[in-house]
Amino acid sequence: MVHDDVIFTPGEIVYLRHLQHQTIAGLFPMRAIQHDAEGLLMFGAEGDHFWFPLMPDGREIRQTPLAEWVRAEKPLGVTVRNHSLLSWHPAGADWSLRFFFRGGRFTSWYANLELPVALWRDTELAGADTVDWDLDVVIRPDRSWRWKDEEEFAARLTEPEHYWVGSEQRVRDAGRQVIKLAEAGVFPFDGTWCDFQPSPHWEPLVPAQPPRGWDRPPISSAY
Repeated sequence: MVHDDVIFTPGEIVYLRHLQHQTIAGLFPMRAIQHDAEGLLMFGAEGDHFWFPLMPDGREIRQTPLAEWVRAEKPLGVTVRNHSLLSWHPAGADWSLRFFFRGGRFTSWYANLELPVALWRDTELAGADTVDWDLDVVIRPDRSWRWKDEEEFAARLTEPEHYWVGSEQRVRDAGRQVIKLAEAGVFPFDGTWCDFQPSPHWEPLVPAQPPRGWDRPPISSAY
């Protein structure tokens, strides 16, 4: 059931789902760290499992024409996370921000441009749904930045009948908002959470298969 007042509790497992139209294109088990009116902060550990769809012959989205990709039935392929991260989702924002860590050391920020997350909780699962807009911004510790995946984003925009992104302007505006914050060195680019350490009591999230109910229909407010 979807609730406007869903609040995740610290340590609760939340399934972040990236959507492409009505298809789940990424399933990421995370742990809630902080959740209030300002936004949602989650943690994913190095070694955790997550899932992406693959074509039946094993091709990924970058290896597949977009029209073929969106029409195909695609099984999920499991992936092992090779770094740890915090994922900050400001309330109502058209972006989220990943804090990447290796060996417990902060290495970079990664701004994922996307729809604001729509939160839900069932009796068995809790989740956050969004639509990943593909274009991203990578920000180094010195707050220098670069756009990422511009060529793919531009190519997919030429196929609006298949693409899940409706407004290039909205995506670009979201990226520019993040860049402005980074250049100014204000929150969340002011050092907040860069020294984060996970609880030693948390078990790794390495299920062999996604949990029952992972494929519940995307909620309408995710669009």
